[in-house]
Amino acid sequence: MPDPAGTDPQHATASPWLKLLAEGAPLAALEECRHRLVADQGPETHAAVEAEARRALHVHALLEARTRQAAETAVLNDLARRLAALHAPQDVLDEVAAQARRLLGTDLSYIMLAQDDAALRIEVVDGSIGSALRGVELARGVGLGGLVVRTGQPHWCADYLHDDHLTHAATVDAAAAGEQLRGILGVPLRVGEETIGVLLVAQRVPRTWTDHQTTLLTALAAHAALALHNAELFDRHQRTTAELRRRAEADRRAVALHQRLTHIVLGGAGLHAVTDALRDALGAGISVLDAHDTALATGATEPAPDALATALAADTGPPASCFTGPADRATRLRDTPDGHWALAPVVVADEYAGCVVARRHQPFDANTVRSLETGATVIGLVLASERAATEAERRVRGEYLTALLDGTTDDAVLLRRARSGGIDPAAVRTVLVLDGPQAGPAAARAARHHQGWSVEYGGLGVALLPTTPADARDRVAPEPVTAVAAPAGGTIATIRAAHRRARSGLRLLHALGRTGAAADSDELGIYEALFSNAGDGTLDRFVTATIGPLADHDRAHGTRLTETLDAYLTHTARHTATAEALHIHPNTLYQRLAKISAVLGEGWKEPGRAVEVQWALRLHRLSHRLATPGTEPDPGTAKGVRGEE
Repeated sequence: MPDPAGTDPQHATASPWLKLLAEGAPLAALEECRHRLVADQGPETHAAVEAEARRALHVHALLEARTRQAAETAVLNDLARRLAALHAPQDVLDEVAAQARRLLGTDLSYIMLAQDDAALRIEVVDGSIGSALRGVELARGVGLGGLVVRTGQPHWCADYLHDDHLTHAATVDAAAAGEQLRGILGVPLRVGEETIGVLLVAQRVPRTWTDHQTTLLTALAAHAALALHNAELFDRHQRTTAELRRRAEADRRAVALHQRLTHIVLGGAGLHAVTDALRDALGAGISVLDAHDTALATGATEPAPDALATALAADTGPPASCFTGPADRATRLRDTPDGHWALAPVVVADEYAGCVVARRHQPFDANTVRSLETGATVIGLVLASERAATEAERRVRGEYLTALLDGTTDDAVLLRRARSGGIDPAAVRTVLVLDGPQAGPAAARAARHHQGWSVEYGGLGVALLPTTPADARDRVAPEPVTAVAAPAGGTIATIRAAHRRARSGLRLLHALGRTGAAADSDELGIYEALFSNAGDGTLDRFVTATIGPLADHDRAHGTRLTETLDAYLTHTARHTATAEALHIHPNTLYQRLAKISAVLGEGWKEPGRAVEVQWALRLHRLSHRLATPGTEPDPGTAKGVRGEE
């Protein structure tokens, strides 16, 4: 029969528990209710109260577990959203390590990633007290992380350094000891069937890990692995896109450079146009060197001389010593404190003709090297074209200068041809004639210096110069040649006359024993005056009247009295010096002098007479030397050179 007062023990004890559970009361409130009910009711209800209390505590634990699980699920979902928004792999790693440590409330968390060489490397650490862990590498199967990767399953240890079930490595143990790691839990980072790494959390005290903690960290690892994989794909896509854009831009610049260089070649522009095009395309200072490492041209931002010298001295030496043959003509790259350098060889007709030197702050990649090599090829074409044009001009000018000097062509025709050959006879003020092995090159150098013209004519070098004879003489004086400069009046007739005068002066220099000297024709004026009248017999009559008997005596008796007298007067009547010069005994010299006095008479020793005798001896010697036939011009072998080339 029901209790009329409503005092059913079961109903009386169940009501407060439901109310507390519905209100979400803490565990302490449930314990307090149990104690109060036990104290307020009689012993006959104690068993019922304890039973209800146990059921209420069990329901409370279930509710708390579900609340915690809901909170953890919310945290994981929120973390998944944040990870999905991250596109940089390093950002994902940092976020996962921080959230793992926070979610499980541990001292430290770290992530190992698999490497190409099958090793594991700790990429990120959160909560560390030093840097001992970061960058540590271990083989798969070594340590707790290696065990997780090898098995593909979660594993934990309560005290890592004292766990004999694990494979230890000295470097890994040293890092763990440095961080004071004890209890460690590790779960795999998996993408599909592949384990790409390990997520680990650790305590600095021994710890036993529950299945719930393992499941929670595994769930986090699943989100992390997917986010990391997506971030790597995104990063790879970004790099690929950037590389494609860079290549497209490089191709665009290469096409633009090719088109610009094509216009330069077709338009006949020179080296400076090419260097400017390379400078704009490569963003580099440009210099062009010839086969002897002499600068031919530079761009608007050419390297400083000291920086260029540093680059050329680096590595294996200057370009001329680097590009030694057809098999050794690859572009050289050099790095110095002044920047990055590239040296591309210039080849003309399979011969090394120089190189293009480029310097910039950024390293040279394959595209810029190819552009530089394209520029070097174009420079080779420009040089070959210039050589061909120069050679053609030389031939034309050589033929013209030959016709001008040999006098076989009408002067009016020569004047018309002068314009087409780029020669101005009216500008010629000096004709320079040179003799010797280097006569042709020396004449060309003099022509370049004075902006004149040169030709190899009749085995001699000839230069027509718009300068004075004195300037021309001084210019070639250091050269290893014999040279005479004669004045010209700017007409074809005066040029020919100056050429004849300079050739005659050249013969006089040789006759005077001044081979290797350079002279102005006016310096030889007295000899020119004397020998210009030699044709009327005046010079021969003077020599015969003065020393003729002595020469007749030598021819008749085979003596050397004329030579003895010449040496005696040359050495200013010093007996000892004369005897040494003739390699005879002094007594022999006295005997010869006595014989000379017997032939010429004692009067030859008087000062005035001695001067006449010495002049007669010198003129006799010069006449003999000048009587030797010289080399006549060979018009068919002349080559002309314009001074500015």
